[in-house]
Amino acid sequence: MGTGKHRSGAQIARDRRRISDLYLQGWLQADIATEIGVSAPTVSRDLKALQGVWLESALIDFDEAKAREIAKVDRLEREYWEAWLRSCEDAETVRQEGGSKNQDGKLKPPNKVIRTSKGQAGDPRFLQGIERCIDKRCKILGIDAPQKVEVYDWRKEAEGKGIDTSELFEQFIQNAYATLQEGDRSPSNGSAE
Repeated sequence: MGTGKHRSGAQIARDRRRISDLYLQGWLQADIATEIGVSAPTVSRDLKALQGVWLESALIDFDEAKAREIAKVDRLEREYWEAWLRSCEDAETVRQEGGSKNQDGKLKPPNKVIRTSKGQAGDPRFLQGIERCIDKRCKILGIDAPQKVEVYDWRKEAEGKGIDTSELFEQFIQNAYATLQEGDRSPSNGSAE
């Protein structure tokens, strides 16, 4: 197990990183101690320190992660709004007429430049993107209305079939008690028959 030597700060950090990995893989503390080469109480102390760090990290990181994701959603929504506004602007096409090659092979300037402007109603895909951003922001912030979950109510169903629920519950308790009593009398329980 442990050598009784004091570990350096760097060694403690290395050990805790390895202890964390093994613990999260489901290893027992005694097995971790053997693997790392420290005592079981040292593993226990290190795990207690790690759990404190994990808890603190989870609280800080959660708020930080929320803020970071909201900032990303905000930026994306701005991009969608800009794209939406551009998609509402008139589309202009430019067409040139004339401009053939002369005898030297050089291109003559066009006789005419025709500009056509066409109004647009905007691309609805950008509005859908904006809507997704709003939905995502609401989910991150937790301001969506809670979803209603239907819970099965056996009492209501039994009463609907004309069954007395208190009697049914009493039968259940009696059956459970009888099963427990039978378990106490079984040979595998170590009691003699």
